[in-house]
Amino acid sequence: MENNAVHIAISANTLAELIESGCIHAVDFKCLDVDSKKTVWKLFLSTVKLTKLNQSGLLEKGYV
Repeated sequence: MENNAVHIAISANTLAELIESGCIHAVDFKCLDVDSKKTVWKLFLSTVKLTKLNQSGLLEKGYV
């Protein structure tokens, strides 16, 4: 059986951009250590928060 996993490292900023653009999702990868997992959780939570704020129009109105 062939292993198709690729082990890479990318910056948190690059990962955030990929998450925000919808190019990468939580099911697309797994974290290999606790610190990475914490960082990824924070990135996803902040992306969800920004998405909700954008959908509500609060960012455009200057409330946030």
